[in-house]
Amino acid sequence: MKAIIKKSGTVMFILMALFAMHACKKESGPNVLGGETNIPLTQKDSVTDIYFTVNGGGSLPGATIKVLSNDNGMVTYGATVDLNAYPDSVVNNLVTMVPQLITYYNPKDLTWSISPSGVLSVQFKLKITSEGIQNYFVDGKPWTVKYADGVGTDYTVTRDNGDVLTATITEKTGQDDWPYSFWNIKTSKVEYNAPASDPVLSKVTFRVNHKFGLVYLKAEGKDGRVVELDLFAWFLL
Repeated sequence: MKAIIKKSGTVMFILMALFAMHACKKESGPNVLGGETNIPLTQKDSVTDIYFTVNGGGSLPGATIKVLSNDNGMVTYGATVDLNAYPDSVVNNLVTMVPQLITYYNPKDLTWSISPSGVLSVQFKLKITSEGIQNYFVDGKPWTVKYADGVGTDYTVTRDNGDVLTATITEKTGQDDWPYSFWNIKTSKVEYNAPASDPVLSKVTFRVNHKFGLVYLKAEGKDGRVVELDLFAWFLL
């Protein structure tokens, strides 16, 4: 009887050890985002301004995004844009390309609509902590960028169809060399080359900062169009 109990205890110990190892491995995966969730950037009602540029031309009228809620780091953003302030060519491309991108990437927790009066309303969720940013724009799966990671770090997401998409940190100087309003800040530059099957995009480049989050995004289209966004969280300055 003692031998049986001893053997059962040994088996239980092994199973518990294996479970702990699996749990630790899971918690340290590339898409596990820890860190502090109650940070200044994501306080409810905080507003970030966005400025648009198309094909290197002059800046178009800006817009704002607002934090609607922050549930333990799961941040819901909302934005409204009066499309009447933009050229017809920009609006027509938006109306055509956004549905194509949504159909192709199948994002989670992203909704958008255009009212009869021409006001665009957008709502989406991101996980944002002191460690980085996580989106769910590809088949609703987590795709993470961490501020502390160095040049050469790859971030991957495996699609439901088996395709693997990769974004890579290609620049991180550690210097305050990226212009941000009247200051310069440190950033990590991340680049994503879209697959040939993407109906709209050829490449996306963005920059993140540990305090201000996403500060810049450039989307290059297959038609040669280039859209750039500069984001400013003025309330943090």
